[in-house]
Amino acid sequence: MTPAATARTEAIDEQRLRTLRGITRQLPTGVAVVTVQDGNEAHGATVSTVSVLSQQPLRIGVSLRRGSYLTTLVRRRGEFAVNVLSSRQPAVADWFANPERPRGLRQFDYVPWAADPLSGTPVLTDALAHFACRLTSVVPLGSSDDLLVAEVLDGQGRAGRPLVNFDGQLHDVEFSAVLRVLRGQPSAVTSLE
Repeated sequence: MTPAATARTEAIDEQRLRTLRGITRQLPTGVAVVTVQDGNEAHGATVSTVSVLSQQPLRIGVSLRRGSYLTTLVRRRGEFAVNVLSSRQPAVADWFANPERPRGLRQFDYVPWAADPLSGTPVLTDALAHFACRLTSVVPLGSSDDLLVAEVLDGQGRAGRPLVNFDGQLHDVEFSAVLRVLRGQPSAVTSLE
């Protein structure tokens, strides 16, 4: 980072930082539940920070709070599942975000699930998609978060609409295809607004 960039970063006061964090809520993100089981310990947590990081090999990243129970279990086990929630599952998102839910496998009593055949990790059977992942690295992000980088080993998806987090609310979004400009093809696009 250049000295000018460092000075600019240090100059952001706490009020401005809160404002900027609020603006980041305008980034629409899919909602998923990350699940893991290590021996008798199991856990799931709602996240909206899953992203494809590379296509070859197929790797995804999940940002989690450093030292959280989920992060600790994932680091210890080395495997986890990402369950992409459908627009019909806002209650599931709320459940796995509730700090008052029971610990261990009891937290899965209220949702349909099955054990992943290879890892035993709980997979939410009504999810829009799920990915079985193997942790490949952990990258520290700032003072409080870690980026868990994982190779996708297996997965399954089905038709449906995703649950989307936008502006701090969960949304059912209906997608419609839009015209894309392709190289060498005539375009109906007349302006970029």
